[in-house]
Amino acid sequence: MKEAKEQIQLTALVFSQNWEDPICDHEALKIKSGDVVMAITSGGCNVLGFLQFDPKEIHSIDINAAQSILLELKICAMKSLTFEEFLCFSGVTECQNRMVLFEKFQSLLSPDALYFWNKNQNVLKKGFLMNGRYDKFVRFAGKFLKMVQGKTRIDGLFEEKSLESQKEYYDKIWNTKRYRAIYKLLFNKHILARKGLSADYFHFDDGSSSFAESFYNRAKNAFRDMPIKNNYFLSLYVRGKYASLKEVPEYMKEVPFNTIRPKLDRIHIHTIEAQNWIDKMQDNSIDCFALSNICELMSESETERLFKSVYRTAKPGARLIFRNLMIPREVPESLRDSIVKDQSMTTHLQKTDRSFVYGKVAAYTITKYNM
Repeated sequence: MKEAKEQIQLTALVFSQNWEDPICDHEALKIKSGDVVMAITSGGCNVLGFLQFDPKEIHSIDINAAQSILLELKICAMKSLTFEEFLCFSGVTECQNRMVLFEKFQSLLSPDALYFWNKNQNVLKKGFLMNGRYDKFVRFAGKFLKMVQGKTRIDGLFEEKSLESQKEYYDKIWNTKRYRAIYKLLFNKHILARKGLSADYFHFDDGSSSFAESFYNRAKNAFRDMPIKNNYFLSLYVRGKYASLKEVPEYMKEVPFNTIRPKLDRIHIHTIEAQNWIDKMQDNSIDCFALSNICELMSESETERLFKSVYRTAKPGARLIFRNLMIPREVPESLRDSIVKDQSMTTHLQKTDRSFVYGKVAAYTITKYNM
């Protein structure tokens, strides 16, 4: 399942779950039976969810060894535990002793993963969910938000209401001066850099004067203009937990869980830079690419090199989704006739992205001529 290497670099766990909306991924990628998928691992939730669509194989790539080890943990737990036990182990539901559940499948883990989790038993005992560096920041921000807004106002936000009533609630009750100040206090490059996001992310040009302003505007769309019901990202940001067992990622719902479990061996975990991995792949071998926002970690020349490799390895008609957090990145001009943005789909994704943290969510189709 994992690529063999002499020694794994044990780095910090940043994300315990994906903060990319899987619905956006599904709509952009249109994964179908037999497809070969390349995806950035992150928290592993979306990779697991892709198995519902019966792909032939998924190559899950991450430069951070801790993210690979997290996905390995989820896979081994799903293979060995009942659905109810898995929810307990993950932290979705209460559990008296998660280490007893861990003992049921720890023999399936690779030596590197077993070493990592034995060193991080505190994470397992609490449940791995919301215990990455960024997740902990989200929980901290939620507690601060509760202090500012109060329990009554937060409960009112999540009461079922029409979209028009939701907009009115946001405008008249939620969007206070103190609420707006939260973004300046918490969502700036210095705080976020300490919580797992590199300060290098924050050289941006998205029309905003600061990250705080940009993130406030994205959050406004989610709080005001999109249905709050079934947006588990919003619940995580505000309450630090899922609102209910019905509002969770697909792999944590019983029917998809049972659909996914027999297909888990189709996931191949690679701890490697995306460019180094894709350089090893054959021409015309990949149907779908879910690249998250990895291009923000690259220079413009490195981004161009990556997309040239994407084009080389893509099958004709392959689908691609990638995101920007803050740094503007786009398909290089030289490839835009071949890696073609679906502008209608991109506009739709941007308006309906439940996670709302990303400044851009864009969908593309890869065309190849004379083949």
